[in-house]
Amino acid sequence: MQGNFFTIIWLLYVFLPLLDYLLPVDHYNLSEARVRIFEKDWRFLIPLYATFFMDIAFLFYMLWGISNGRFGNTTFEFMIYAICSGQAGAINAVVGHELVHRRHIIHKICGTIAYAKMMYGHFFIQHIRSHHKKVATPDDPSTSRLGESLYYFYWRAIPAGYVEVWDYEINRLTQQGSKAWWEFLIYNRLITFNLAQAAWIGIVYSIFGGRAAVFHLIYSAIVTLMFEAVNYLEHYGLERKKIDPTNPASAYESVKIIHSWNAPQVVTNYALFKLQRHSDHHANAYKPYQILDSFIESPMLPYGYSVSLILSYLPPIWKKVIDPVSIATNKGEKITEQQQKDQERTVFLTLMGVALFLTWFNFYYIGYK
Repeated sequence: MQGNFFTIIWLLYVFLPLLDYLLPVDHYNLSEARVRIFEKDWRFLIPLYATFFMDIAFLFYMLWGISNGRFGNTTFEFMIYAICSGQAGAINAVVGHELVHRRHIIHKICGTIAYAKMMYGHFFIQHIRSHHKKVATPDDPSTSRLGESLYYFYWRAIPAGYVEVWDYEINRLTQQGSKAWWEFLIYNRLITFNLAQAAWIGIVYSIFGGRAAVFHLIYSAIVTLMFEAVNYLEHYGLERKKIDPTNPASAYESVKIIHSWNAPQVVTNYALFKLQRHSDHHANAYKPYQILDSFIESPMLPYGYSVSLILSYLPPIWKKVIDPVSIATNKGEKITEQQQKDQERTVFLTLMGVALFLTWFNFYYIGYK
């Protein structure tokens, strides 16, 4: 194996959580005067587009290397490269999320490309047209329910997202006056995106070969699962109340800053373009990342996304740690001191176990060549 590609996983799940644990949290908000300056400063687009293009270049490099036998020649190495590349490539899904929320059409197109690269081009429709309206309600597939494991969330939310976009597109075309069956096929963006993505895999196959095409499909699946895992964290167990609880048909209260989890850990906050200030994002969907605010009133995950992802991969640990916090938050309360001590002990032992295993696997079992 070239060097040790698995070090990507070690950095993501050992080094990054350690930094989040050791470094202070970040609740700093810009002054109103600086917000007005930062909001229109084009230089904040540089890290977004640098990440966007470097990630695409990295994917092409991997396809080239897989196709010519430079690396990934055994099944074990092939899977290591695919999984690690997918984990690293998930950052472009975060960039895509930021770009589809920009007003300029060029940014929206590039954001859509970031999702199409992972065979998930329909996501922006479901995210913009549904998730931001239905968040923290049972009607939103992308809101994880209290007690729901990450793996059941995958099983429920990913297919439901496709169904929701299909229904949205049919309704959109009907309202636009489409009547013929072929109009519902040609102008349906869900069909268009999936055909374009299938064609792209065909192009990869024709240029780089079958192994590269399989690599791309596995890579896309890993990026999608990683991205949906972040979605799982962002609203887990939070609920908007009905305006009239006695009426089953009652509308829900408006989206507030209490309906998204925030996480103030400084390293992942900046690495993910302040995605962890998620409450402000839902309150102001077009607000660029550089001016998002942290609110004391917003519920805070007890740990940052780097640690929370690890916990979510282990459902019994996740439920033991997060469920009491989520239940208390929905009641407007806090967990008890004893619950907090139990939480900290569980998380410490879990992270130590994960860190020891990944360190052994990375530096001893695989090693460097």
